[in-house]
Amino acid sequence: MVEHHDRGLVIDFGIMQRYIDVFVPNTTPTQRRDPTISPFFADIRGLKLPPALFTCGTEDPLLDDTVMMGAKWMMWGNEAVVRIYNGAPHGYIMFPPGACDAVQEGLDASTEFVLEKLK
Repeated sequence: MVEHHDRGLVIDFGIMQRYIDVFVPNTTPTQRRDPTISPFFADIRGLKLPPALFTCGTEDPLLDDTVMMGAKWMMWGNEAVVRIYNGAPHGYIMFPPGACDAVQEGLDASTEFVLEKLK
């Protein structure tokens, strides 16, 4: 998780830590690396995974995780697109259109990605 971003919008590092503690109580950071808890740590070598679109805002504590998961997806020969939206907070794509520029951009990119894969 990103510990440093300019604004704590919607969710910040501290809140994210509390969510993790509630989701997997009484576990150590090492135990949380179990792929059944975090797919980020799964060995995906040799797996044929579907094309994936990874999106995130620069004000989201999951920014690093998003970028790294997209890179991992591609490292092992799977198709991935990573799109980062400047200034967008966690969950931005669920905001009403017009709330910030990233909302419509993210919705359009998602629609375009899915429609392209359906061809």
